[in-house]
Amino acid sequence: MNSDKTSAPEKRVEKLQIMVADSELAMIDDWRFENRAASRSAAIRSLIYLGLELTKSDPEKVSQLLDQLDRA
Repeated sequence: MNSDKTSAPEKRVEKLQIMVADSELAMIDDWRFENRAASRSAAIRSLIYLGLELTKSDPEKVSQLLDQLDRA
């Protein structure tokens, strides 16, 4: 994602394929509709961006969330 709103969006050149559990897909789709993302791909890109930004701004919170994932 390009944080500078005045410049053109970055060209998407890499395709990622991931496997997710049904419950994860449901959470992604719920987030997509709650946040009016144009597509599932757009929702996933937004969630990735949000996660990366949170990693920079609140690393302690990210560490706690990752610990929760490890226990799941």
